[in-house]
Amino acid sequence: MSEAKRLENIDKRHLWHPFTQWKVWSELAPLIVDRGEGVELIDVEGRRYLDGVSSLWCNVHGHSEPALLGALKAQADKVCHSTLLGLTHRPILELAEELAPLLPEGLTRMFFCDSGSNAVEAALRMTLEWWQKKGGTAARRKSAFASLDCAYHGDTLGSVGVGFLADFHHSLESVVVQARRVSPPHVYRFYQGMSDDDALARALLELEEFFEREGDTLASFIVEPLVQGAAGMWIHPAIYLRKLRELCSRHDVFLICDEVATGFGKTGELFACQHAGVLPDLLVMGKGLTGGLLALSAVCVREDVFAGFSAPVEEGKTFFYGQTYAGNPLAAAVAVANLRLLQQRDTLGHVRNVAQWLKEKIEEHLSELPWVDEVRQLGVMTGVELTAEPGSRKAFSAQQLVGVRITQRARELGVIIRPLGNVMVLMPPLCITRDDVSRLVRVTAQSIADVLGQGPGHV
Repeated sequence: MSEAKRLENIDKRHLWHPFTQWKVWSELAPLIVDRGEGVELIDVEGRRYLDGVSSLWCNVHGHSEPALLGALKAQADKVCHSTLLGLTHRPILELAEELAPLLPEGLTRMFFCDSGSNAVEAALRMTLEWWQKKGGTAARRKSAFASLDCAYHGDTLGSVGVGFLADFHHSLESVVVQARRVSPPHVYRFYQGMSDDDALARALLELEEFFEREGDTLASFIVEPLVQGAAGMWIHPAIYLRKLRELCSRHDVFLICDEVATGFGKTGELFACQHAGVLPDLLVMGKGLTGGLLALSAVCVREDVFAGFSAPVEEGKTFFYGQTYAGNPLAAAVAVANLRLLQQRDTLGHVRNVAQWLKEKIEEHLSELPWVDEVRQLGVMTGVELTAEPGSRKAFSAQQLVGVRITQRARELGVIIRPLGNVMVLMPPLCITRDDVSRLVRVTAQSIADVLGQGPGHV
């Protein structure tokens, strides 16, 4: 028995993979990663694959980046873990010092967690508890959350409440308190056929009406700035985010910007909210914080948010929330090295070049494919919307396994991409070269064509 087959048998006997349909998985030969170099992953048989989704949207400088590995190894020689509950440690303090000047103005306090979902959960609890601890009539009124339709904010029950996607979460409906929802512009543009201008105007009107009706009851409004990632790479214009900021301020509602997916350069700015000049009250980050090496996340807040939990013991304002590995020293040390590399290498400048290369190659390879309804892109964040009947915007059924089949074909051609329902996602490591951008888009187009009817060699 080959080593690859032996490992596959272990996988199928013992593992339960996240977000993976078991019956489909059990019938496929898995890609078993052995190591990574640059923008490529290498399997146990030595085959190389372009990591077209940056290992689930988090890799920044490439795999096995020496500067990050050096920071990891140096910290491992000192201490691998020490809790932040009642203690602190040098790497997390160095990270706070490195991160502070990079944050949007006014964000001074950092609450570290171990995953994006847990950081979202922390942010939601902070805003709800802030009002409760404030007391008075506002504490009784401001007890609800709001978010955009088609949002996704993680998988703890609180984050599911503000990012409820029926396909993912329908079985949790009885135990989840769902947020109050507002339709972003794409709902009117894509699903109701409005022009861009009319869709934006209608969405802005709905937002105004929603706040007039519900604003006094909201503790916070959470949004993925400019790009709603896991829902399908839906993009809204900066003016929409600016209007949301204005309304939150007017109605005394905390604005939470969830930048777990959009942060650390993927849109061409360090944080997506900076495209719009919007200052959040709380900013959630994860994924790219360590350059994609280790799990670490944070909620960064204004001083007045922190002050709502700072009082004598008898006032009972302690924030009772956290995780064992929150702010892990290994992850923090790597995050420091990551932030320094981002600046030393002008990663944001490079991402803007990558975005232009992507745009050019999308036009060259994808724009004329009949099954591509539209391509949505901001920075490296790219979603390729497919249609079962060209011109109809009819989605493929789940039973057709179109995304799975396209993904498998791309792997045969040496590229890793990933489907989100009817959307193929491209989100490579930020360090990707022009040649590899061409390879990524070309193989994606080839795979779509091969699976959906025109056979090998079409693109």
